[in-house]
Amino acid sequence: MDRMEFRLLGSIEAGHGDRSLDLGPRKRRHVLAALLLDPNRPVPMERLIDAAWDGDAPDSARVTVQGHVYRLRRALAGWPEVRLETAPSGYVLHVDPDQVDALRFLRVVSEARDADDERGVHLLEEALGWWRGPAFGEPRGGKTLEVAAVELEEARLSAVEELASRCLRLGRPERAVVPLRATVTADPHQERLVALLMTALYRLGRRAEALDLYEDTRRRLADRLGVDPGPQLQATFENLLSEA
Repeated sequence: MDRMEFRLLGSIEAGHGDRSLDLGPRKRRHVLAALLLDPNRPVPMERLIDAAWDGDAPDSARVTVQGHVYRLRRALAGWPEVRLETAPSGYVLHVDPDQVDALRFLRVVSEARDADDERGVHLLEEALGWWRGPAFGEPRGGKTLEVAAVELEEARLSAVEELASRCLRLGRPERAVVPLRATVTADPHQERLVALLMTALYRLGRRAEALDLYEDTRRRLADRLGVDPGPQLQATFENLLSEA
């Protein structure tokens, strides 16, 4: 039997094999996400309420969460490796953390940091491949999930930077371009990643594209934030000019 897999790196989903589990409405999925972020430990009712409501929760929030938990238990019935139980202060979801893509991502990225460049690149590419969109999808729910989403996004950006740096050290700039391009396109204000992408393009013989990227970034920073590129990005630009 395939193990249940829970996916938080994008819209909140669960499935086994090629079958998806019906998790119900958005608030129920947000309750599940809060339980999955802290597996095998009691999650207080207050945190589950905070995950489900963006803003002030209604007086009926506790009863509503209890109803969502009841239906999640029914949806997960038949999968002995996943158990949702009542705890004194809330609920606890017993599950192998590796069945949760967000937790598996953090573990593999941590493992990559201690690996050599060759192994590290393989692990980072695998981990980044699990992302399907913004963590928890949109909208994200209350503060509990918003904070977790920010932390996961920071970990993703750090993993992209680490992957690119290792690819450049290995003399494989072509493997750095795709993840860097996707990230910079989504957020052109990530100057460290822009600098790495410029370097990768230059080493691939795409000098004009690298310099155009700098100019595009400089204009965006000026138009949107009223600032100039930072020292690292400026230094990268100047180095590429001097190497021409």
